[in-house]
Amino acid sequence: MDEPDQPPTRAPLFRELLPESIVLEESTPDRFGDDLSELTEGEAALMAKAVAKRRREYTAGRVLARRAAARLGLGPIEVLPREDRSPGWPDGVVGSITHTKGHVAVALARAEAFRGVGLDVEQSEPLKLRLWDMICTDEDRAMLARHDEPERSLLAKIVFSAKEAAYKAQFAITEQFLGFSAMHIDLDVPNARFVATFRQEAGEVFRPGDTLVGRFVRTERLVATAVVIER
Repeated sequence: MDEPDQPPTRAPLFRELLPESIVLEESTPDRFGDDLSELTEGEAALMAKAVAKRRREYTAGRVLARRAAARLGLGPIEVLPREDRSPGWPDGVVGSITHTKGHVAVALARAEAFRGVGLDVEQSEPLKLRLWDMICTDEDRAMLARHDEPERSLLAKIVFSAKEAAYKAQFAITEQFLGFSAMHIDLDVPNARFVATFRQEAGEVFRPGDTLVGRFVRTERLVATAVVIER
């Protein structure tokens, strides 16, 4: 299928969080239609009954994925969900898709250089109090308690996003589902970095105490986190 004209993208959000060798495409879902014409037949079939917002987000992710694949030197790709609902990337490729209101991003990399990539983007607003018990471990709460309110609640949203990014990165390796209690997050706010520490085993790869290092960025509207696992 022919690629549409590329609309102008929003200012890069994730670029400073990723190595230059990882291909990144970013935009806003509203720049893409919801008529499914930019999807492959298989992709469009999955969105036939979806609402317009979901169609735009899905379309944006798949179109950006094809652009990223072309920049990696790959031919046109179709990104269908696997049985576990994760994106089905071509052999030899690792990647991540994330979207929220107003922003969508896709990162692709060669599997010979990277074992996993995880991106997450969220609205830059405090984590709702009703979600704290589900998201935050005792270690997370102790770390957050070292910060004053209202900053504490805003940082809790970064903890949530960091766990999402770390989960995606490890899943590329382990294919194991993990709950929010599987890791705890230590934020290095001045340096915009974080460490995700496993509290349980993940596959036969990660053990309690193993860590993944990530980076984050905050804007007035958005929070973005990324974790990269190199070879």
